[in-house]
Formats: sequence, C-alpha cells, structure tokens
Amino acid sequence: MCWAVDDIESAVHRWVATVGAGPFHLAPHIRFDDLTYRGQPATLDQSSALGQWGTVQVELFQQHCDNPSGAAEMAAARQTGLQHVTWFASDIEAEGRRLVSLGFDEMMTARLPVMDDIRIGWWDARSVLGCMVEVYEESALMRKFYRRIAAAAVDWRGDDPLRQL
Repeated sequence: MCWAVDDIESAVHRWVATVGAGPFHLAPHIRFDDLTYRGQPATLDQSSALGQWGTVQVELFQQHCDNPSGAAEMAAARQTGLQHVTWFASDIEAEGRRLVSLGFDEMMTARLPVMDDIRIGWWDARSVLGCMVEVYEESALMRKFYRRIAAAAVDWRGDDPLRQL
C-alpha cells in the first residue's frame, strides 16, 4: 500500500513512531523509462521509501515535481493520503484489459530499468477502492526485493529507521 507524502523523512519517522512500521529503505529519484500519463509521454521525479508494517509492505511516495501524475490528480498541493495498492500480474496486458473492463482508466505506464526493465502500470480505481491500483509485471527480481524489505523488519528494534537502498 502506498501513501503520498509531502516529506518522506518526516513521514518515515511518523510511521515508525505511530505504528512501528519499518525500517524504511529509500529509493531517491526513481528512474522510469517509457513513462506515459494518460497515453502521452511524460516525466516524473519521485522518491519512495519502502518498509514493513506487520504483513503489509508500506511505500511512502514523494513527488518532487509539478508534472501531471496519478498522485497529482488525487490530491491538491500538499495533501497526503493513500495513493495506491499494488499487486503482480503474470500477464500485465491481460490484467490491464481486465481493469479497464471494470471501468478503471489506465493512468500511467512505465518500465523500471533498475529492475530488469519490468513493466508497471497504474489504473484509476478511485470509484471503487478510493485509490489507484499499481500492477507490476511478474518479476523474480522484484519479488526478491520485496522479500528483502520484509526480512529487514524481522526482529527490527527501531534503529536506523531510514536506510539508503
């Protein structure tokens, strides 16, 4: 689950203090290739911090630019909240068609070069879920990364709450 935040460092410390989530791993200024927004070429400057809250993986997302995006559509300037939920799909095109058939417009698509160029997409599910959905193309590397985030939380005692990836 991903929350849009104004300041990633402050948000990490709030999550740690409030619900004990963590540790968080910072991915600054994530690079997306072939990014589209509502079918048009786009650019986005964002950072994410990923941590664990029990069995739930938490992403705290900060957009550093004013460019159009799903997060920018969802919130007025400086407003924060649940931005998206995420899952994997073995066939991202079929999953995209399924989501569109449910009335969820395709919002954004991209490739993640740091993760073997896997494809990723976001659909607007606010009418049903109150947030976007993010779907990753099935990826052993991405699943390994998520397991690494979860493993860091096992027996974590609150030290070093924000770590660089």
